[in-house]
Amino acid sequence: MVTQFFSTKELSELCAVGETTVKRWSNMGLIKHHKTLGGHRKFKLEDVLEFISKNNIEIPPAQLERLNLEKNYAESIDISSEILLVRGDVESLANKLTELLLAFRKKEVEALLSKAVEQGISFATLFDKMIAPAMHRIGDLWAAKKLGVGEEHIITNIMIESVLAVKAHYEKGLLDAERFSTREAAGINVNLTMNGTAQHGTRKTDDVLPMALPTPKPVAVVCTCPESEYHEVGLLGVSLVCQSLGMDVSYVGAAVPFKDLEHVVEEVKPTIVCMSVTVAKVSATTYRRFELFKRFLKKRGVRFILGGQFIGERKSQMFKADFRARTLTELEQYLRENFEVIYKTRNERMLKN
Repeated sequence: MVTQFFSTKELSELCAVGETTVKRWSNMGLIKHHKTLGGHRKFKLEDVLEFISKNNIEIPPAQLERLNLEKNYAESIDISSEILLVRGDVESLANKLTELLLAFRKKEVEALLSKAVEQGISFATLFDKMIAPAMHRIGDLWAAKKLGVGEEHIITNIMIESVLAVKAHYEKGLLDAERFSTREAAGINVNLTMNGTAQHGTRKTDDVLPMALPTPKPVAVVCTCPESEYHEVGLLGVSLVCQSLGMDVSYVGAAVPFKDLEHVVEEVKPTIVCMSVTVAKVSATTYRRFELFKRFLKKRGVRFILGGQFIGERKSQMFKADFRARTLTELEQYLRENFEVIYKTRNERMLKN
């Protein structure tokens, strides 16, 4: 089990007290501590949580929830996975993810994905380099009849539920960050981690972390899969990439008839419609409905982006769009180059300044 440690300074910032107070607490035996070879005090996460609970220390609810999640994730991730996360070895992490899926270990899958995001791996990289390879291997095993239909469905549901958990936590973090936006305007530094958690002060953040800033109205995006398309994992990735750029996402989901999509567009009035296609049943009827929907969007000035595994197939060439994204990395680059992005990487902010 991997356990997170706090330094004296980090614990003092968490509890909003001075470092001297933290040292006095530990000297009095109120909170357990360990000393490094250099004589520095370190506090285990589990001991910190116990101390906070017993002594009614007030910290922001969102931060307390994040610490509890961190504890749960640490209990679900082994040392080898933690090392891979620190190294950013996404290829090996994809192999690890495949192993966990084949063992039906949902808790560990969710923990691995969440920790990858927390470590600074972008959503585009998470899906392109970890989730997509893992799901392709699962598909290959099913095609070779080494996995039954029931097993494949269980694995797919584990992946969807795990990604939804990451998505829900990220969205909650965005809402928490909005509550602190007035403090940001007053000169208090508020950063978002990639899971959306608000952090205060001058604490170091990862290179890919966005920052909450006063911004104009976000770009509205509708994310969907067309009728007869039930593969939803990739679409969840599209949604998260758009959200991580500060766009206002309406997530419609899988297998939506084109006529119903038209109603959604009329209601939401988006700037962009992102459609994910994994396996398409190409027919004259399908193509006609697709073309009619594309004309419908063009008439209303809506940009149409088509993506997914289907894009790599020759039969997809007849299906045109304003942009065809083979990967989420390509999608993210296109969105950054063509639309107003609210959340920028730290490198982008430094270049701008």
